Amino acid sequence: MSVNLSLAASLSSPTPAVLWQLRGDLLQGGVPPEAPALGVLDNFFAFLNELSAGMSAHEYSKLASLLDIGAVGGVAVQSLIESDLTAVDFWKRLLVGGFSESLMVLASRQYVKAFKAEVASTYHRAAWYLFGELWQLSAQYQPELEPPARRQHIEKLLTPIRRQEVDDTAKAVLIGRLFQILLLVHLTVKIED
Repeated sequence: MSVNLSLAASLSSPTPAVLWQLRGDLLQGGVPPEAPALGVLDNFFAFLNELSAGMSAHEYSKLASLLDIGAVGGVAVQSLIESDLTAVDFWKRLLVGGFSESLMVLASRQYVKAFKAEVASTYHRAAWYLFGELWQLSAQYQPELEPPARRQHIEKLLTPIRRQEVDDTAKAVLIGRLFQILLLVHLTVKIED
């Protein structure tokens, strides 16, 4: 695959595999390993890799949690059906089983909370890196911009990533686009040099 094809793929449908290909193509094409574009690419790869691993783990945890709940519920129902119970015993078992089921449901929801914390960490790490890169580019291409104004512009751009109420998909798309822009800027500078 040529650099142009792998770059186009990384802009249209970035995945860790596509970025892997682009990295190899850039190095094979003569881009030095210490080039800023490869630093951006390394961090973009890490972001996508962590995000895809987190999503897969989340989906697996969600499935396991649902299977757990179903299994416990099945056992509770089976014990109620198979026993010769008085009406009082039946209601006692039903209440105890219902309480146990409720605890199981609450416990399973902790998987979802843990995933959100895990993925938030991925977003924050990416935003931290992007802040530094955007600062450097702004300083290079807008040297007349005062540091407080530079900071305000960058903070405004990255604010959605740091807000809890913003949808995770929107955060991932924004971060991905910023990585793509940085990559294009660095590769364009390399090509023009």
